[in-house]
Amino acid sequence: MNDMENKTAQEVEIPVDYILRPLCDEDLYPVLDIISKAIPDDVANAFVGVVFEGKSIDEIGYDVGCKMVISIIRHLPTIGDEVYAFLSDLSGIAPEILRKMKFGTTPKMIWEIYNEVENSDFFEAVFKSP
Repeated sequence: MNDMENKTAQEVEIPVDYILRPLCDEDLYPVLDIISKAIPDDVANAFVGVVFEGKSIDEIGYDVGCKMVISIIRHLPTIGDEVYAFLSDLSGIAPEILRKMKFGTTPKMIWEIYNEVENSDFFEAVFKSP
């Protein structure tokens, strides 16, 4: 046996860095699937801010987005397969490798995706649509 054959799963080289490809239109469907499995009741309460707290559309979009990110991270034990498959598609790194990356990598990736969506005026379009 050569050295490569002797390596265990824990000895597989884990990348230090990653690059996420830009989101495209077809990414909406896995994102919606993940959000629908993770969305908490308090995200709906963020919309109440419009009526009772006088929050702007931008503030509400940010509040909802942050709550979605936190909820997805919190629900990783139950939706991890979908999240890691999506992150794998965006990064080109296998899901089993993503799971072993440095602590905090997954939340960082999710936050980067959220920031890309937020910067694309997605929330503004959603909240201003008729």
